[in-house]
Amino acid sequence: MWAPQQLQVEFPYINDAYRGLPYCFVYLQVWNHDAHNAMGLLKVDMCKETSIGWQEINKFPVEPVFAGRPGATEEDDGVIMSPVLDSTDNTTALYVWNAKNLEVLAIVSSPIVVPFTIHGVWINGV
Repeated sequence: MWAPQQLQVEFPYINDAYRGLPYCFVYLQVWNHDAHNAMGLLKVDMCKETSIGWQEINKFPVEPVFAGRPGATEEDDGVIMSPVLDSTDNTTALYVWNAKNLEVLAIVSSPIVVPFTIHGVWINGV
């Protein structure tokens, strides 16, 4: 799905270990203004000009945050995390995806509803 000019994206996030250095991968929130009734995540490989995405009907993830695996040696070795609002029952869960392929690794329910427009941050060691 390499067609960035056709997508509306926001909240770009990269592996913090690569800030100020050459990097390939950027993770984004995708705004869908069509019949999908959802928002999604996009992983773009700027070096290979390829991308993969995640989307589920009625699910609205917020800003994706990358957390590297301790001891990682590859740029995309880690996880992506984001609260995801489910519009069918107005609940929020924290989703954790494998940063390499956007496979969902965990879904953790939340006792509070997080709006889909909120920002996120990951701070190593805190």
